[in-house]
Amino acid sequence: MFRRFLETVLDYMVCVYLILILTLMPFFNRNGYHYIGTDKSYFFDSVCVYMGRILIPITVLYLGALLLHLKKGAWKALKETFSVTDLFAAGYCIALVISCLCSRYRQDCFWGADGWYMGLWPQLFLVLSYFFISKLWKPRKWILCLGLSASFVVFVLGYLNRFGVDPLHMDIGVSGFISTIGNINWYCGYLVSVFFAGMALLWQQGSRHPWKILLLSLYVMTGFATLVSQGSDSGVLTLGAVIVIMFWLSAPDQGRMKMFWLEMTLLGCACTVTYYARWAVSAKGGVYLNGLGNLLTEGKTPFIMTFASFLVLVLLSACIKRDRYPAKTFRVLARIIMIILSVFAAAFLILTVMETRSPGSIGPLSQYAVFHFNPSWGSSRGATWTAGWNCFREQNILKKLVGIGPDAMSFYLYQDGSTKLLEFVQTSFGSATLTNAHNEWLTILVNVGVLGLAAFAGMISTAIFRFISKAGRNPVVCACGMCVFAYTVNNIFSFQQAMNTATIFAILGIGSAFLRTQNQEQPPFQTAPH
Repeated sequence: MFRRFLETVLDYMVCVYLILILTLMPFFNRNGYHYIGTDKSYFFDSVCVYMGRILIPITVLYLGALLLHLKKGAWKALKETFSVTDLFAAGYCIALVISCLCSRYRQDCFWGADGWYMGLWPQLFLVLSYFFISKLWKPRKWILCLGLSASFVVFVLGYLNRFGVDPLHMDIGVSGFISTIGNINWYCGYLVSVFFAGMALLWQQGSRHPWKILLLSLYVMTGFATLVSQGSDSGVLTLGAVIVIMFWLSAPDQGRMKMFWLEMTLLGCACTVTYYARWAVSAKGGVYLNGLGNLLTEGKTPFIMTFASFLVLVLLSACIKRDRYPAKTFRVLARIIMIILSVFAAAFLILTVMETRSPGSIGPLSQYAVFHFNPSWGSSRGATWTAGWNCFREQNILKKLVGIGPDAMSFYLYQDGSTKLLEFVQTSFGSATLTNAHNEWLTILVNVGVLGLAAFAGMISTAIFRFISKAGRNPVVCACGMCVFAYTVNNIFSFQQAMNTATIFAILGIGSAFLRTQNQEQPPFQTAPH
């Protein structure tokens, strides 16, 4: 009886945590855009500290009560409740602690660099939140509905901001900031961490529940609209990666393929609406689109996208109605697309290496800056990646293994980095402080070493494969997998910060919790006697 009571208390406390992170944190702001990143970190850290004071003692009591009731053979069942993702997550915790203990910046590593605060304690909070959600929470779909509703409001505000409308009066004259999230990199990180859950849920609806399809279609079209207009190219590249994966998984299933083309039609419509919105407000100077967003929302592109997608949707619907779904054709097409993309990626890498080593060596293509890797490449990603890699190269064997300390890259750069490295950073970024490599995995490699990166990569990769493999069988789990995949692709060009990382670890936990209840119809962390 006491154990059941503790179990219920833990479950409701985790519900409170999820509501705070998924619905309140996106809107938390005390001091305007200038300090909004710090404010998000403050919110997350405060929630974790106060929740931890309640959750950890209760969890200890609960585990003690659980151990007292374990029956013969139950240890084996208990161990089976842990997945390979859990093991990698635990390994990442251990790597973080070891890295901090071995760091010469130990005191600074506890909370991390000013303004970012991704040090030891926040990172441990993140992983612990994953375990609490995945093991102690009884899944509830209404939590997801709240999270999607909150993100929908964020998306609407972000889209309006891009065209000179500022309902919250948060100084939209600063083009680098948007909605209630802040810098466009932060906004894009949050956007890709939640939006693709809605996209994946709609994709798996089939012809069931028309009202759900209508609501999810509104959500998805709004998400598409803000994604193509938010200003960060990494978000559009992430969308492309998710579309490819969805098409591949849709090929054998007519229901998913039909919904896929409905979503492509919605994407075309979102780009078309944005085309007219740009035309309507261009005289006011309220448009901040560039790069890939321009390609999708200028000229004839949005109209061609909409017409072509709708045409395929109509033809496909007719085939399905006559029970003539061309599954084999779509499977072959999916394979061809994968081969073409693989060849394209390999060719791009080869041409980039050739042009970088010998400028002008690839003929007419040399005029395109994308093939020449230098400090200005990819909105200065060339500089950040180079600085991060050189940070790693300068370490001894031990530091390569365990890192220089959680969120300690900037401490090393400006205190102990080589003269050559410091000069490179100062030349590239001036008075601005470079805190991370703008590549999540490279930053982890520097901060937490090879061991930390192996654990983190294992945690993320296994979660993606385990979750996405449930497409069509467990829509919520697959939706969580799409979010984790999108977050990972985007963070090739971006970084961890409180808003997107807290969100994605919550989604990791949610996916694992729904997967747990699918695999075993019993209360969390409980084991059946053998």
